[in-house]
Amino acid sequence: MNKHKLRVLVILFFLSSPLLAQKHSIEKSNAYKITGYIKPLSDSTVVVQVIKPDAFPVAIADKQLGVLYHAYKIGTTLDTAMIGWGRCNLIKGEYYYFGIRLKKDQQPTEGDIIYLRSKVPYVYDGLLLNLVNHAVQFINVFGKNFMNSDAVFTNTKKDEQNILDSMVSGIQYTGFAMLQQIPEQDQDIKTGIYTGKKLFAAMQAVKRSELELFLKYIQARPKNYAGNTWKLSEVYATWMAGGTPTVIEN
Repeated sequence: MNKHKLRVLVILFFLSSPLLAQKHSIEKSNAYKITGYIKPLSDSTVVVQVIKPDAFPVAIADKQLGVLYHAYKIGTTLDTAMIGWGRCNLIKGEYYYFGIRLKKDQQPTEGDIIYLRSKVPYVYDGLLLNLVNHAVQFINVFGKNFMNSDAVFTNTKKDEQNILDSMVSGIQYTGFAMLQQIPEQDQDIKTGIYTGKKLFAAMQAVKRSELELFLKYIQARPKNYAGNTWKLSEVYATWMAGGTPTVIEN
């Protein structure tokens, strides 16, 4: 065998290696909000329903295991504890039904979230994908989405950066508008990365790198955000005023 043929065979071997071949999917935990269809079967079991839109390219398999948690709800005394666990026992079109074995003294309510470990198309595994994986959605001050939830499955890194830039612009605009409309509610920030600054002025000067710190914090501690739609500028301002807790990255 000559050297040229040997070189070709070596290249083909490495290209076909599962370690180097292009991935077609990755495993992620995905959160789905349950609907108001909640049917008790006994004192300790209940059936809940999940709707998975056809446009959401994540498979939910028959008998797939899920873990159900309370979603944070403003104005209630419910915490974000685990409710129970169970498997998908029935699939009807886009409707999926899970039989859940309840923990003691726990009962689900509409909007609680069930986590499933599923394969998703191999995409840019960025900050926005991890928001969607916790069923977190951000809207601007006018109630408009920054992106469709299924957009994360086609986003590139550049697409994500563009969306983050639009989020930053939304925070900056809100800081300006709040200073004009309710200046009496401005406050000094005493801890965190904005120490010594006025809240509304700091909002007007927010950078993408600072927003990324906030999104990484949500990714690490999602329980107070998961399963909810939030006005980004409001929760970001709360994070600023609360001392900008951040994640220590290795």
